[in-house]
Amino acid sequence: MQQHPGTVLVVDDDRAFRVATRTLLEDEGFGVRLAVDGEEALRILDESGVDLVITDMVMAKMTGLVLLQQLRSRYPHMPVIMVTGFGSIETAVEAMRLGATDYVTKPHNNEELLIKVRRALSILEKDREIIALREALSSTYSYGNIVTRSDKMRTVLTQIRQVADTDVTVLVQGESGTGKELVARALHFNGARAKGPFLATNCSALNETLLESELFGHEKGAFTGATAQRRGRFEEAHTGTLFLDEIGDISAGVQKKLLRVLQEKVFERVGGSAPVAVDTRVVVATNRNLELMVRQGDFREDLYYRLNVFPISLPPLRERLEDIPLLVDTFLQKHASLAKGRVKDVAPDVISRMMHYPWRGNVRELENLVKRAVLTCTGDTITVVDLPVEPHTAPEGDVPAGEPPSWHIPYREYLTAVLRNAEMRYLMRMLRQHKGNINQISRLMEVDRKTVYRKLGEFGIDPDQFRG
Repeated sequence: MQQHPGTVLVVDDDRAFRVATRTLLEDEGFGVRLAVDGEEALRILDESGVDLVITDMVMAKMTGLVLLQQLRSRYPHMPVIMVTGFGSIETAVEAMRLGATDYVTKPHNNEELLIKVRRALSILEKDREIIALREALSSTYSYGNIVTRSDKMRTVLTQIRQVADTDVTVLVQGESGTGKELVARALHFNGARAKGPFLATNCSALNETLLESELFGHEKGAFTGATAQRRGRFEEAHTGTLFLDEIGDISAGVQKKLLRVLQEKVFERVGGSAPVAVDTRVVVATNRNLELMVRQGDFREDLYYRLNVFPISLPPLRERLEDIPLLVDTFLQKHASLAKGRVKDVAPDVISRMMHYPWRGNVRELENLVKRAVLTCTGDTITVVDLPVEPHTAPEGDVPAGEPPSWHIPYREYLTAVLRNAEMRYLMRMLRQHKGNINQISRLMEVDRKTVYRKLGEFGIDPDQFRG
């Protein structure tokens, strides 16, 4: 059943005008409500949905201008067409000054009234689309390349914004694979040092001697194989940002030297004595408990407090499951070239399995899984994923081998998750197939545009990314 183009409330104490206008509008497919005065009109507006008001200027209980003022106060976006029997330009101008959308005179031309009604509703629809689109975009929070709908990650994005434009040292904590380097890059590329270099070093990948040389450089002859002077990462990142991952794995000697450069912005290269001054912002990350390491004597307390100026804690993926559909779609687009763009979607039951998997490798594990699925998929939709069986997540005998560990999820939550993700994948497929054309999508879905935008906002989907 096709919906009417809008509901119009006709307010007039002249019954003949009310009936004639209702007939005219209903013949054109509009829904119509009638009110004999302003007070009844306000009651109707409070109780039911109305898209536009047509009101007479002169009525016994409440004049049209007074009603107009009430409407502007209560329903500021409601379009109002004023009707005057006097043809007075002054009266019409006053109505427009008070916020009327348009006016007609009695006796009016039917075609003129219809044109003005359609024009007012068209303006209203555009306003609603803009508001709905803003709501849709605002429900997906992003910064840099980080996109999320999770409240916990939204807190992280707020913290990044707060500190990005400063030189404060940031300590990013989180399990392996949660995206700590992504946070460091967001801090750099959205801050005052964005035009400077960004360098990253994994401190656990090198032994003490090599790490010291990597960070601070060395002079010629400093050790066997040092055939020339070499600048370290601190010098190379001058005016930019140096990201030190796995900071909990550095030796006592490197800790001491790192403390000095953080305090004084000065260091010596390995094998040298000349001080080197740098202006480098430092962001560090770890999946270890540095505070515990300090208590155990494995990490310098003074360095810990120097690093822990502004801590940011990243939640594991299992605590932000609502982001999985967004992340899957992001990784599908990122790695589309692996299958020459053929793979465009993931089946709802696959998303459901992902929602109930523990993700010990976090976002990195999810991305690798999607890459493998894209490579092995034979059609345009991923229907099978190679999720490892984790028998230790459930008591023995509770879950048949090969099933996702969803035994502990309440039944209603499980159904809700499956339904939401099926709905989201349906929307994504419609957006892809019809290139973000909301008019076309709303017709095919047999819902209005407002509902489509509301759903996009609910799932944090930006339709612009599917256009073009």
